[in-house]
Amino acid sequence: MQLLREGYSECLFLLTDERWGTIVRKQTKPEGGGSLPAEIAWLEDLPPAVQRYFPRVLRSRKHAGNGHPVFYDMPYFGEGWAVLSDLILSQRLDRGRELALIGHVLHIMFREIFSVTYPQETATYPDRLVGLLERCAWRLSALPAFARLMAAPSITLNGTRLANVFPLVETIKARAALRRQLRPPIVRKVHGDLHPDNILVYGPSIGQPCPRLVLLDPLAPLGIGRGDVAMDIAKLGSWLSAELSALRLGLFSLVPEHDDPHAAPAFRFSLHTHARQLRTLGDRVLLRQLARLLNTAPWARPVCELNRNWQQRERFYKALYALSMAPIVPAPQNLARLLTGLRHLHDFVSLTGGPEPGVRAAAG
Repeated sequence: MQLLREGYSECLFLLTDERWGTIVRKQTKPEGGGSLPAEIAWLEDLPPAVQRYFPRVLRSRKHAGNGHPVFYDMPYFGEGWAVLSDLILSQRLDRGRELALIGHVLHIMFREIFSVTYPQETATYPDRLVGLLERCAWRLSALPAFARLMAAPSITLNGTRLANVFPLVETIKARAALRRQLRPPIVRKVHGDLHPDNILVYGPSIGQPCPRLVLLDPLAPLGIGRGDVAMDIAKLGSWLSAELSALRLGLFSLVPEHDDPHAAPAFRFSLHTHARQLRTLGDRVLLRQLARLLNTAPWARPVCELNRNWQQRERFYKALYALSMAPIVPAPQNLARLLTGLRHLHDFVSLTGGPEPGVRAAAG
């Protein structure tokens, strides 16, 4: 097997199979972890009409044992296929075709994926989210690099004092209004990690009414495949705003304001979303067009109108995504992710349930 890519919890291998020819194996790392068993189940449970837009599970092992890892095999998407993020960032597509591809992805999601519902899970969904957020916070506090930072009651970010993650978690747990904001009208099937890095496009089909697309890597990093429309909108919006790419590419400035261990932590932090590598996202045209589609497209508007407070929940999901990645990315990106998550979480609490006494949302 040839290693194609090493991720945080899984690896991708290229191999040759007698029956299917060249295929790709997605396999858990020896240390385990990740959400691969749930990802396999999610893919196998897809409605037949939409299976062509996702990797086909050719073979799988859903449970590790006797030294054998969890894995699944999928077709290899080779010649002619490209990652949508590469096409956008390299400016190989005109703006009209970029918008058409994003619109087609959203059309698939709203018509075929979000239409699968799980009403019996709706009532307990906010508690699941808060529990997941709290586990992320404890995982961060267990890391030696973040133990003192997470123990502080507040962090000063760009001159503004913010309540830290644990106090914000306790505020959400204590305020019924905040927990109500986290409850969608109904729990739906979601991708869980929807952004252009996880979308393959078949080049010769670009410009056709129904271009060939494959949506990869559902569920990661949160492991949630049954949730909220706002979850997928949040991840896509983070990428289109250049926030996600700036974090991944290290395009940010992060400077501690002091080294006094007895003083509250303080940082100057900014994302370079207008950097040359991200120039195609810097004008935010794609982000504005995403908002327009959600407000006007006949296949999106009914779902978004039913989810009237989805923008508030979007802030929570952006926080949850950033904080969940902080323990597994290298420094200094890990601290940048933590501060990004803190800022989004503070915005959710202060803009939804009113500001905490003595603290304000960070600017920028």
